[in-house]
Amino acid sequence: MSSPHVIKINVTDLGDAVRAEEFRAAASSLPGVTRVDVNGPKGLARIISDRPITASEVARVVAPRGFVVRAIPAADAAAPQSDARMPVSNVVKLEIEGMTCRSCEITVERKFKQVSGVKKVDVDASMGIARIVTDGRAPSLDEFQRALGETTYEIRGRAPTKRAATAESDRRGRPSFWQLVGLFGFVLLLGAIFSRLGLLRPSAGLGGSVSFVAAFVIGLVAASSSCLAVAGGLMLSTTARFRERVASLSPLGRMRPVFLFVAGRLLGYGVLGGLIGAIGSALSPSPFVTGLITIAAALFMLIMGLDMLHLAPAWLKRLLPRMPKALAHRVMDQEGKTHPAAPLMLGAGTFFLPCGFTQALQLYALTTGSALTGASVLFAFALGTAPALLALGFASSSLKGRLGELFFRFSGALVIVLGLWNVQNGLAITGHPLELPRLSLPERAVAAEPAGGAADPYVTFDGKEQSVAIDVSYAGFSPERFTLRKGVPTTFNISGDAAGVGCLAVFQIPKLGVRQFLKSGDTTTVAFTPQNPGNYVFSCSMGMFRGNFEVL
Repeated sequence: MSSPHVIKINVTDLGDAVRAEEFRAAASSLPGVTRVDVNGPKGLARIISDRPITASEVARVVAPRGFVVRAIPAADAAAPQSDARMPVSNVVKLEIEGMTCRSCEITVERKFKQVSGVKKVDVDASMGIARIVTDGRAPSLDEFQRALGETTYEIRGRAPTKRAATAESDRRGRPSFWQLVGLFGFVLLLGAIFSRLGLLRPSAGLGGSVSFVAAFVIGLVAASSSCLAVAGGLMLSTTARFRERVASLSPLGRMRPVFLFVAGRLLGYGVLGGLIGAIGSALSPSPFVTGLITIAAALFMLIMGLDMLHLAPAWLKRLLPRMPKALAHRVMDQEGKTHPAAPLMLGAGTFFLPCGFTQALQLYALTTGSALTGASVLFAFALGTAPALLALGFASSSLKGRLGELFFRFSGALVIVLGLWNVQNGLAITGHPLELPRLSLPERAVAAEPAGGAADPYVTFDGKEQSVAIDVSYAGFSPERFTLRKGVPTTFNISGDAAGVGCLAVFQIPKLGVRQFLKSGDTTTVAFTPQNPGNYVFSCSMGMFRGNFEVL
């Protein structure tokens, strides 16, 4: 292959992106031209071709549009040697606005691959950049924008430098300090109201420390973000193909693939969530490992929330684990299947599509060690996304503009608060809880600690042994605070209506290595001898229900 020819010229009136694109289109019409690079602020252009081209030839095609060109003496008549392995004419980099996550990357990649001449696409949402490899013909910006269709993504032009792209991406959509104060204040206010109403009480039977309602709310948040972009696009394309074949059906009949897709998604999330929970049970991780995994999932959510508020730097976002895009593309490639059950299978397959919320809950399900809990949490999450999928045809005209921006910011603040909440749970599981201030008095005020071995009213001591009767209800453990004597054999007699259910199926004291499964409808005895003074935390398996005792 012969080396490409390069000519550099000065061009007048390249003041904005529109004029730059006009020049590029005109110059590209010359026979043999494979690429035109334009630097508007500097008034420079570089034309690469497979034959020698003169400045006068360029002037002839651009003059009708008001451009005046002047050749720059070229010391380098050919492209740089470093580009010889892949001619620069084969690579196009575009800056794209509106991308926020892995799902956005997959959506844009699939759209651009439909453009004639495109061989390969690699998109980086954190940088807002798409790198496109062509077969030698460089499609125009208009062609790429048309390929994006009715999506919210907008091509801003040729990609700037990496530093400029990062700075612009960080600034775009970032709320002010007082807006952040208002967002988090509103989230905490809603949390206090829902907590008072009992809507956020963790369900011992469904989901442990992540209640069924909480997982459902996370699903609603995910459905309002671009996290559902790929699943929604997959559903729309599948139903469109179905309707082409059965156009004579009634409106309700044409909705059948939508119902099948959503049903498959619910079924897939429930079954696969249960499988993950069962795997966690087989692994039986220690409380310390479980706590670390819970903290990792919580930090995952924190980074996602910061990203939604445009507060996460690029290096922080790169810490997030990513499901291979090849797997997501493989699932998406099945959209053309025409079998009647295809929508059902595709809906179940969305379990493997990249979504930070899904991955965080999948990680959580692993720590529960319960097939029922894992299934319920992932099913609740999928159920939260179902309304958005069912109403996708109407959603294109909602949550746009200022309202959509505000809701997206609110969602980011909510995700951050949920992440902090789960960090606290993870620390409690490891035996090192972060004690946050309470907004109300505890049920039992704790006065000065008993001095000189004074008896605790919740502890029975017969002179040789000490025992505590602990009641387990759906509100947690009672008593939740008491004092024990050092070096005295101790027995906890644990029973109650909620014992053996969900998160409360396990009683653990991480610092002492105690982990005991509770018996439903019976009393479970936990015996140990505290040898060292200090504060000890006891909790359920996921740390949401907990208490502590002091050894003196």
